[in-house]
Amino acid sequence: MQMRARQQGFTLIEVVVSLTLLAIMSVMAYQALAVVLDTNERSRQQLAAQSKLQRAWSIIGRDLWHLRNRSFSDGLGKIELPYMTDPSDFGVRFSRGGGPMLAANPSGVSRVYYSLNDDHQLMRTTWAITDSPRDSDGSARALIDGVEEVVFEQLGAKEFSVNWPPLGSGGGAALPRMVRVTIELQDGQRTSRLYPGVTSD
Repeated sequence: MQMRARQQGFTLIEVVVSLTLLAIMSVMAYQALAVVLDTNERSRQQLAAQSKLQRAWSIIGRDLWHLRNRSFSDGLGKIELPYMTDPSDFGVRFSRGGGPMLAANPSGVSRVYYSLNDDHQLMRTTWAITDSPRDSDGSARALIDGVEEVVFEQLGAKEFSVNWPPLGSGGGAALPRMVRVTIELQDGQRTSRLYPGVTSD
């Protein structure tokens, strides 16, 4: 009878081994769950970044499809060309139609300025054609974060150039025939779009 009574319980070693196995299984299960959650979060962030990039491309495309051969007064006595780049740094300014025809801006034409800020964001700033940068800061919006480089290339009579008007052209052409835009993100992703059919007529 004594032998049977002793065999009914667990020994201390058996309890310790069981707890050790349970702890190991718990750690493995937590690590597996952490990997799944981390993968899910990365996928969510990548999806959000891709969605934001596609929205930016959509906005850029609409702007370029609505180019207008309309000069712009900068408010300092200088007239800017309908489309122009900044040769010293990235920056593209042009006149865009297709906007709402309001009392303050009956033509519906606005001035659009694309630039990169110090936080590696692609910025889009707009003014009504009746406003000027001197009188108004415009309406600014960050389209994409984590941008390494943005390149606008304009097609002139024969070839693409990052400068508009092309250097040595004398500023004769008001609008480029085509615009090729390339965006490179800090994570190494690089995408490009070509917008044809832009004429000076």
